[in-house]
Amino acid sequence: MPELWGVLNVTPDSFSDGGQYLERPAAVDHGRRLLQEGADVVDIGGESSRPAGRIYGEGFEQVPVAEEIRRVVPVVQALAGRLGARVSIDTVKPEVAAAALAAGATVVNDVRCAEDPALAEAAAAKSADYVIMHNRGRGEVQSPNTAYENVVDDVLAELLAAAQRVERAGVPRASVWLDPGLGFAKTAAQSALLLSSLGRFRKTGYRVLVGPSRKSFIAELAPNPGGEPPPPGDRLGGTAAAVAICAAAGVDAVRVHDVFAMRQLIRVAQALREAGGGER
Repeated sequence: MPELWGVLNVTPDSFSDGGQYLERPAAVDHGRRLLQEGADVVDIGGESSRPAGRIYGEGFEQVPVAEEIRRVVPVVQALAGRLGARVSIDTVKPEVAAAALAAGATVVNDVRCAEDPALAEAAAAKSADYVIMHNRGRGEVQSPNTAYENVVDDVLAELLAAAQRVERAGVPRASVWLDPGLGFAKTAAQSALLLSSLGRFRKTGYRVLVGPSRKSFIAELAPNPGGEPPPPGDRLGGTAAAVAICAAAGVDAVRVHDVFAMRQLIRVAQALREAGGGER
């Protein structure tokens, strides 16, 4: 059964829940709620990675280092330090990663595909795990960044090259995770193809994390009856379908907003598989 990584965005502009948990008390309360619902890891981010494109417009705004540290470190301290939770820091800045790791985080979640070796060096200095999410540029879905000869082959090759960079920076192979980066520099069809090919990623020997939750590819694959894309909060069914595919493929973790519902889905699906061929 895959681990559940609960999403905690301490941001004003994340695509799904921007602004809801920007204040520290609300962020800590939501982190506690994710843990109570069954999250194995809380993934905390202080800068949105919302991709630009048709649905989200211009994408995220960059946050100064000091502001990002101000947002995330007290929340990391509360959840990891006082509650003993496993915490991942979702950042592309080495200074933010170092501050969060010092506060008790044990994972760095890098959404820029190991672009900056200093980020991996910060993780190595604290013996932290390192998630490499595939991305190209800022993840604009309507751009040349989506031009692949073969999306599965190309994403795998680029992730494996990134993993070599991370390992050269001092992170051991056993601590490296791969994330195909659904929705980042990918069309909806490309994200669907990656989901159907997760076995290829598992065969690399690296642990695999997938983040399908509430992504725009779900809205494009399953628009509302009137043809318009459903908002992020109305993508639970599509998220559940994607998580079921991830669990069946044997991935190591899924990164989700709706921890309780996804935990229920995974457990019931597992129980049904284990029930075998009973009476019809």
